[in-house]
Parts: sequence; C-alpha cells; structure tokens
Amino acid sequence: MGWASLIAVNLIGIGSNFDNTGVGLAYGADKIKFPHWVNAIANIVGGTMGLLGAFVGDEISQLMPVAVADWLSCIALCGIGMFFWYAAYIHPHLSRKAKHLRIPMPGLWQGIVLGFVMSLDNIVLGFGSTVSGTTSLWMCAISIAVWGYILLWLGHMIGYGLFARFVGKYSSLVSGVLLIGVGMYQIYG
Repeated sequence: MGWASLIAVNLIGIGSNFDNTGVGLAYGADKIKFPHWVNAIANIVGGTMGLLGAFVGDEISQLMPVAVADWLSCIALCGIGMFFWYAAYIHPHLSRKAKHLRIPMPGLWQGIVLGFVMSLDNIVLGFGSTVSGTTSLWMCAISIAVWGYILLWLGHMIGYGLFARFVGKYSSLVSGVLLIGVGMYQIYG
C-alpha cells in the first residue's frame, strides 16, 4: 500500500465518521458517560457496514438508494435528539412527579442501534472506495471502524469536559440540537 492509498483510506474513515463526533458531543454535553466498550460495539457495526458495502454494495445500492439510507439515519438521529428534549423539558411538566427522566448510560443495545444508524452511509462508501480501486475492502472497513471510534470518543470528551461547562442547564437542549443537526447533515450535507 502506497502513501496515496494510505491517505485515501484514512480520509474515507474520517469523512464517513464526522457524524460520530456530533453524537459524542451530544452525549457528553448532557453528561452521559459513553463507555469505551459501547463505542467499540458501535464502530464494529460501522466497520461491518463498510465491509458489507464493499462486498455487496452494488446490490444493496439498488435495493436501498443513498437517499433512503440518509433519510433513515436522519429520522433515527432526530428521534434520539427529540427524546433528549422530551426527557429534560416535557416529561417533568407532564409527570405528576417533578422528577426528571434521566437518559441512561448507553449499553449493548444502544451501541448496536447507534452503530447501525451512524453507519448506513458506510455501505455506499465501502462500495465506492473498493469499486474505484482506491483501497482494499478490509482496509476500508478497518479505517471506518478505527476512525469512528476515535471521533466518537473525541466528541464525547469535548462534550463531557469543555462543552458541558459552557452549556450548563441547557445541555439537553444543545444535545438535542446537535443530534438533530447531525441527522439533517445526513440529508443536506
């Protein structure tokens, strides 16, 4: 593998995972711990989706066009963002108890769902990068998984540390906006 292929495979990994940074920021800003093992599961799913795209991308792209994958991802991320708003602002007013509905720390199921939602576009990227001869399918999948992990972790660290201090009591509002923004980016970005 030459330098050009190494640079290309890393750009594919980074470019396909910018949404992971936004999701990490959203969880971090709301002071929700995102365990490393959940991050790993989410990005194993992402790498698998990239590998799936490299193997059978042509057939999948005929069954599920890029626009459909983008819309499904948008709907899921916007739904999570709206749940952040509901839990912080609507539920306390509807509930007889003034108790806030706390969003739990993500577990196995949330890791799988987030990994799937954040990586629907990886199918197309995996297909495109291997068909164009830019890189091997395994290198593409590994790059997507590794950069996905790094960017989700980085977004979470920034959100949990610096970002959460600035947004304070508006953290759920900002987290919801970030997730909805990432969802909209899937369609319009």
